[in-house]
Amino acid sequence: MTTFLNDFGVVCALGNNKSEVKQALHHPELEYQSLDHELHLDGDPVYVGKVKGALPDMSAFPSYQQTRNNALALMAVQQLEPTLSPLLAKFDSQRIAVIIGTTTAGVRTAEEAVAHYMAADAFPAEYGHQCQELIAPAQFLAEYLGVNGPTYTISTACSSSTKVMTTAHMLLDTDMADVVLCGGVDSLCQLTVNGFEALDSTSQSLCEPFSESRDGINLGEAAAFFVMSKQPGPVALLGVGETSDAYHISAPDPSGDGAIRAINIALEMANRTPEDVDYINLHGTGTIKNDEMESRAVYTLFSDKVPCSSTKRLTGHTLGAAGALELGLCWLHLTDADTPLPPHKMTKPRDESLDPIQLVQSVTQQASRICLSNSFAFGGNNISVLIGQADAAKSL
Repeated sequence: MTTFLNDFGVVCALGNNKSEVKQALHHPELEYQSLDHELHLDGDPVYVGKVKGALPDMSAFPSYQQTRNNALALMAVQQLEPTLSPLLAKFDSQRIAVIIGTTTAGVRTAEEAVAHYMAADAFPAEYGHQCQELIAPAQFLAEYLGVNGPTYTISTACSSSTKVMTTAHMLLDTDMADVVLCGGVDSLCQLTVNGFEALDSTSQSLCEPFSESRDGINLGEAAAFFVMSKQPGPVALLGVGETSDAYHISAPDPSGDGAIRAINIALEMANRTPEDVDYINLHGTGTIKNDEMESRAVYTLFSDKVPCSSTKRLTGHTLGAAGALELGLCWLHLTDADTPLPPHKMTKPRDESLDPIQLVQSVTQQASRICLSNSFAFGGNNISVLIGQADAAKSL
């Protein structure tokens, strides 16, 4: 059964809505990440992809729901209300699901509460541990929308919100839901910034995926959500492929075998070949091992024939939100002829030892029908999602 991505809502370092994000894609010469002096435990400045501007007022919600994570999620979901409202009116609330990907939930709020405890020997009166439970953002959005269909969170590190797309499709395909609000949200916090530094995975400057001087990731925050349903929409979910390397707790299988199998499974589900793909959004973290593996996997299947890009230099690595955000950039390109291919920003020389995939290094206008997005997480958790303009689903 074909399922459709009817609408997309987004907030990230590139902008606070679809229009702002589209505009940013036209201007990769600008830097959208910024230096932060509060997230590092030693006070060292770190580059992060931080959401700018005012977030929604959360004062009407219970104190344990007043987190930055939930505010980001609400900001993105409010953009979907013109699409959601008629669907909410049409279907029983038990037939509307909310499936969210996240890695931190409200950990930032918990960090602030611990700091208060260390200073005052007591937690803030309004603090509730529920804020940091992984289910928190899914429950918050379900309550906000007044729905009580399947509601849960998937947390598989950097593939979290990509795996959500598979789950959403399965709920629709098995007739357990008629509509799914699906996507991911993660907010910046000290846990992730300092945790990734402890793994020697963070860049000392702005990240440079696939460059010879790449030295790690920049973290970011975002909320990115889709309305997925059986109702015809502008973009169809064509195929999804999932594999598990079980190679190493944090390093990918250098052969790229797991990634290759994930892409092939997605293509097979979609009844497509590599020649049908018009653009690939790479996981492209800027770490030595990810970029080696991914360039090998992509070149094995696509050679240098398909435009590719990593957008993490623009947004930062948004962890649990990354998969949905990057799939959303594909959605924007597919639904608006004026939205360019997401550009691959790289200011340092390219690593010529990597397989020579075709990186999009300038603002490129191209009419595309089918896009692929890759997500590769700790533990060798690989997933590739193929989406296309609605008419691309007719031959499935």
